Amino acid sequence: MVEAHWTAVYRLVYSLTGSPHDTEDITQETFLRAIRRWDTFKAGTNLRAWLLRIATNAFFDIKRKKQTLKIGPLTEDVVSEEKSAESELDVAEQSKLIRVAMQELTELTRLVFHLRVTEDLSFKEIAGIAGVTEVAARQHMHQARSKLLKRLGESAAEGNS
Repeated sequence: MVEAHWTAVYRLVYSLTGSPHDTEDITQETFLRAIRRWDTFKAGTNLRAWLLRIATNAFFDIKRKKQTLKIGPLTEDVVSEEKSAESELDVAEQSKLIRVAMQELTELTRLVFHLRVTEDLSFKEIAGIAGVTEVAARQHMHQARSKLLKRLGESAAEGNS
């Protein structure tokens, strides 16, 4: 189970946290919770969707604890000073723009966007994981697309100025 679904859970959690350290912790916590609650899994249902729901709950549980404890994030990883090829810089710059634009979305909108685009889940499955209606999941997806396209379009326009 862990080997087959680690990457999907890790990608989801990273899209929510943006922190490799927090992502590792929450991903591990997800699988620990799944193992402890294996008896609640319904055979014949989507195991990946069940694990992603556990990951989402773990993320929000830890976020609530941090807000209560007023714990701030660790400083970011130190970036290597090594120079790379121009194309790698372009890719890195585009990736940074996308990460910044994603962080401007609400957590719920970011969650819905990730589950749809990266995990290719149906809106019904997304609604179950996110704890919203299917219509609300569709609205969050539309909102994510609109905001990301607008933000990335503004960045492209600024770059051409």
